[in-house]
Amino acid sequence: MLFPLLMALTIGLINAQYLVEEESGCATITVELPGTFSRVRIDQTNYEFDGNSTCAKEWDDSDTIPCSITEADGVFTATAEVCNIEKHYWAGFLLKDYMQNNRYVYVSVYFTQGGKWTNIGDNCIQPQTTLGEIDATGKTSVEIKCIRQKACPMGPYTTILMSSRELCRDYGAPKCTEVEDGENRVLTTYLQRPKGEAVSWAFCSTQDSFLSYR
Repeated sequence: MLFPLLMALTIGLINAQYLVEEESGCATITVELPGTFSRVRIDQTNYEFDGNSTCAKEWDDSDTIPCSITEADGVFTATAEVCNIEKHYWAGFLLKDYMQNNRYVYVSVYFTQGGKWTNIGDNCIQPQTTLGEIDATGKTSVEIKCIRQKACPMGPYTTILMSSRELCRDYGAPKCTEVEDGENRVLTTYLQRPKGEAVSWAFCSTQDSFLSYR
Protein backbone atom coordinates (compact mmCIF):
# COMPACT_ATOMS: atom_id res chain seq x y z
CA MET A 1 0.00 0.00 0.00
CA LEU A 2 1.30 3.46 -0.90
CA PHE A 3 0.83 6.05 1.81
CA PRO A 4 0.87 9.59 0.40
CA LEU A 5 2.51 11.72 3.06
CA LEU A 6 2.76 14.74 0.78
CA MET A 7 0.34 17.39 1.98
CA ALA A 8 -0.38 20.82 0.49
CA LEU A 9 0.18 24.08 2.35
CA THR A 10 -3.38 25.05 1.52
CA ILE A 11 -4.74 22.50 4.00
CA GLY A 12 -2.33 23.60 6.69
CA LEU A 13 0.13 20.69 6.62
CA ILE A 14 3.44 19.97 4.95
CA ASN A 15 5.22 16.63 4.93
CA ALA A 16 7.84 14.63 3.11
CA GLN A 17 7.74 11.72 0.66
CA TYR A 18 5.52 8.80 -0.18
CA LEU A 19 5.95 5.50 1.65
CA VAL A 20 5.45 1.93 0.45
CA GLU A 21 4.76 -0.26 3.47
CA GLU A 22 4.71 -3.76 1.89
CA GLU A 23 7.54 -5.98 3.09
CA SER A 24 8.28 -7.86 -0.15
CA GLY A 25 7.17 -8.62 -3.70
CA CYS A 26 6.02 -6.02 -6.22
CA ALA A 27 4.35 -2.67 -5.70
CA THR A 28 2.77 -0.23 -8.12
CA ILE A 29 3.62 3.27 -6.94
CA THR A 30 1.42 6.19 -7.94
CA VAL A 31 2.42 9.76 -7.12
CA GLU A 32 1.44 13.28 -8.08
CA LEU A 33 4.15 15.38 -9.73
CA PRO A 34 4.45 19.10 -10.50
CA GLY A 35 5.25 18.22 -14.13
CA THR A 36 6.35 15.40 -16.41
CA PHE A 37 9.20 13.00 -15.67
CA SER A 38 11.97 11.55 -17.84
CA ARG A 39 13.41 8.77 -15.69
CA VAL A 40 12.66 6.45 -12.81
CA ARG A 41 15.54 5.70 -10.46
CA ILE A 42 15.42 2.65 -8.20
CA ASP A 43 18.18 2.94 -5.60
CA GLN A 44 21.08 3.86 -7.93
CA THR A 45 19.76 2.27 -11.14
CA ASN A 46 18.21 4.49 -13.82
CA TYR A 47 15.30 3.51 -16.07
CA GLU A 48 14.63 5.92 -18.95
CA PHE A 49 10.98 6.71 -19.73
CA ASP A 50 9.91 6.19 -23.35
CA GLY A 51 7.05 8.67 -22.96
CA ASN A 52 4.46 5.95 -23.22
CA SER A 53 4.31 2.94 -20.90
CA THR A 54 7.85 1.63 -20.39
CA CYS A 55 11.00 2.60 -18.55
CA ALA A 56 14.16 0.84 -19.78
CA LYS A 57 17.38 0.40 -17.85
CA GLU A 58 20.34 2.48 -18.98
CA TRP A 59 22.78 0.40 -21.05
CA ASP A 60 20.40 -2.58 -21.08
CA ASP A 61 17.06 -1.82 -22.71
CA SER A 62 15.97 -5.43 -22.33
CA ASP A 63 15.51 -4.72 -18.61
CA THR A 64 12.27 -2.75 -18.34
CA ILE A 65 9.58 -1.80 -15.85
CA PRO A 66 6.03 -0.57 -16.55
CA CYS A 67 5.69 3.18 -16.03
CA SER A 68 3.40 5.94 -17.27
CA ILE A 69 2.13 9.46 -16.71
CA THR A 70 -1.27 11.09 -17.11
CA GLU A 71 -2.40 14.69 -16.84
CA ALA A 72 -5.79 16.06 -15.86
CA ASP A 73 -6.58 19.68 -15.03
CA GLY A 74 -2.90 20.47 -14.63
CA VAL A 75 -2.24 17.60 -12.23
CA PHE A 76 0.35 15.02 -13.33
CA THR A 77 0.07 11.47 -11.99
CA ALA A 78 2.99 9.07 -12.49
CA THR A 79 3.06 5.32 -11.93
CA ALA A 80 5.77 2.68 -11.94
CA GLU A 81 5.94 -0.95 -10.89
CA VAL A 82 8.85 -1.96 -8.66
CA CYS A 83 9.53 -5.59 -7.74
CA ASN A 84 11.73 -7.16 -5.08
CA ILE A 85 10.96 -4.22 -2.83
CA GLU A 86 12.50 -6.11 0.08
CA LYS A 87 15.87 -5.34 -1.58
CA HIS A 88 15.28 -1.64 -2.24
CA TYR A 89 15.18 1.55 -0.21
CA TRP A 90 13.81 4.18 -2.58
CA ALA A 91 12.50 5.07 -6.03
CA GLY A 92 12.20 8.47 -7.62
CA PHE A 93 10.73 10.25 -10.64
CA LEU A 94 13.17 12.70 -12.26
CA LEU A 95 11.34 15.91 -13.08
CA LYS A 96 11.80 16.83 -16.73
CA ASP A 97 10.93 20.50 -17.23
CA TYR A 98 9.83 21.75 -13.82
CA MET A 99 13.22 22.70 -12.42
CA GLN A 100 15.07 25.79 -13.69
CA ASN A 101 18.73 26.53 -14.51
CA ASN A 102 19.91 22.91 -14.74
CA ARG A 103 18.67 21.95 -11.28
CA TYR A 104 17.63 18.32 -11.05
CA VAL A 105 15.59 16.49 -8.42
CA TYR A 106 13.48 13.38 -7.99
CA VAL A 107 10.07 13.14 -6.37
CA SER A 108 10.81 10.41 -3.87
CA VAL A 109 9.12 7.20 -2.75
CA TYR A 110 10.64 5.16 0.09
CA PHE A 111 10.24 1.44 0.84
CA THR A 112 9.86 0.79 4.58
CA GLN A 113 9.57 -3.05 4.60
CA GLY A 114 6.68 -2.81 7.02
CA GLY A 115 8.34 -0.12 9.13
CA LYS A 116 11.63 -2.00 9.46
CA TRP A 117 13.47 0.25 6.96
CA THR A 118 15.73 -2.73 6.24
CA ASN A 119 17.93 -1.12 3.58
CA ILE A 120 17.82 2.57 4.47
CA GLY A 121 21.41 2.54 5.73
CA ASP A 122 22.48 2.47 2.06
CA ASN A 123 20.80 5.85 1.51
CA CYS A 124 22.47 9.15 2.42
CA ILE A 125 19.23 10.90 3.40
CA GLN A 126 17.51 9.26 6.36
CA PRO A 127 13.79 9.85 5.74
CA GLN A 128 12.60 7.62 8.57
CA THR A 129 13.79 10.28 11.03
CA THR A 130 12.13 13.12 9.08
CA LEU A 131 8.55 11.91 9.40
CA GLY A 132 5.82 13.85 11.16
CA GLU A 133 3.33 16.46 10.03
CA ILE A 134 4.15 20.13 10.32
CA ASP A 135 1.18 22.33 11.08
CA ALA A 136 1.37 25.32 8.73
CA THR A 137 -2.10 26.69 9.51
CA GLY A 138 -2.02 30.48 9.73
CA LYS A 139 1.76 30.61 9.24
CA THR A 140 3.67 32.57 6.61
CA SER A 141 6.54 30.05 6.67
CA VAL A 142 7.24 26.46 7.68
CA GLU A 143 10.39 24.65 8.75
CA ILE A 144 11.90 22.20 6.25
CA LYS A 145 14.12 19.53 7.79
CA CYS A 146 16.48 17.12 6.02
CA ILE A 147 18.47 14.49 7.94
CA ARG A 148 21.44 12.86 6.26
CA GLN A 149 24.34 10.63 7.25
CA LYS A 150 27.63 12.38 7.87
CA ALA A 151 29.57 10.06 5.55
CA CYS A 152 28.04 9.59 2.08
CA PRO A 153 29.46 8.56 -1.32
CA MET A 154 28.98 12.00 -2.89
CA GLY A 155 30.59 13.82 0.01
CA PRO A 156 29.29 16.41 2.46
CA TYR A 157 27.15 18.35 0.00
CA THR A 158 23.46 18.99 0.70
CA THR A 159 21.04 21.48 -0.87
CA ILE A 160 17.46 22.25 0.08
CA LEU A 161 15.86 23.88 -2.94
CA MET A 162 12.80 24.82 -4.94
CA SER A 163 12.40 24.92 -8.71
CA SER A 164 13.94 28.37 -9.14
CA ARG A 165 16.23 28.85 -6.15
CA GLU A 166 18.22 27.25 -3.37
CA LEU A 167 16.77 27.71 0.09
CA CYS A 168 20.00 26.69 1.82
CA ARG A 169 23.17 24.61 1.54
CA ASP A 170 25.61 23.03 3.99
CA TYR A 171 28.63 23.94 1.83
CA GLY A 172 28.03 27.63 1.08
CA ALA A 173 25.61 30.52 1.23
CA PRO A 174 22.77 30.59 1.94
CA LYS A 175 23.67 28.32 4.84
CA CYS A 176 21.31 25.82 6.40
CA THR A 177 20.99 25.62 10.14
CA GLU A 178 22.95 22.49 11.00
CA VAL A 179 23.07 20.26 14.08
CA GLU A 180 24.94 16.98 14.55
CA ASP A 181 22.96 14.01 15.86
CA GLY A 182 25.16 10.95 16.31
CA GLU A 183 26.10 9.67 12.84
CA ASN A 184 23.68 12.10 11.16
CA ARG A 185 23.51 15.79 10.40
CA VAL A 186 20.20 17.63 10.70
CA LEU A 187 19.74 20.50 8.24
CA THR A 188 16.87 22.95 8.54
CA THR A 189 15.60 26.03 6.79
CA TYR A 190 12.32 27.90 6.38
CA LEU A 191 10.02 27.94 3.37
CA GLN A 192 8.05 31.13 2.92
CA ARG A 193 4.50 30.59 1.73
CA PRO A 194 4.61 31.69 -1.94
CA LYS A 195 1.94 34.18 -2.89
CA GLY A 196 -0.65 33.00 -5.38
CA GLU A 197 0.43 29.34 -5.32
CA ALA A 198 -2.00 26.67 -4.14
CA VAL A 199 0.72 23.99 -3.90
CA SER A 200 4.46 24.41 -3.30
CA TRP A 201 7.26 21.90 -3.82
CA ALA A 202 10.65 21.76 -2.12
CA PHE A 203 13.42 19.17 -2.26
CA CYS A 204 16.50 18.01 -0.38
CA SER A 205 19.39 16.73 -2.49
CA THR A 206 22.71 15.13 -1.63
CA GLN A 207 23.30 14.60 -5.38
CA ASP A 208 22.63 10.86 -5.13
CA SER A 209 19.70 10.81 -2.68
CA PHE A 210 16.59 12.95 -2.59
CA LEU A 211 13.63 13.91 -0.44
CA SER A 212 10.61 15.76 -1.77
CA TYR A 213 8.21 18.02 0.14
CA ARG A 214 4.87 19.29 -1.06
